[in-house]
Amino acid sequence: MAKDDVQDIRLDNIETKVDRHELLLDKLADNQLELSTRLTELATSMDAQNQIIGEGFDLIKKVILGLIGIVSSIMVGTQVM
Repeated sequence: MAKDDVQDIRLDNIETKVDRHELLLDKLADNQLELSTRLTELATSMDAQNQIIGEGFDLIKKVILGLIGIVSSIMVGTQVM
């Protein structure tokens, strides 16, 4: 085999590897974009869940304070009698 043939084969191999690397970089960029999108969706979902949980705790706090008020009223009413 001539020296030029060997160099041509090596260049072909290098070009093939470069093409594969470019394809992998494109896939990596696509996956990175998809990951960023999903992370944004997850953050939005978590914010909504945290807001709902906070509202639930506020409601529970109001119910407990209401029950304490009722029990206090009953206790005061029974002491007066």
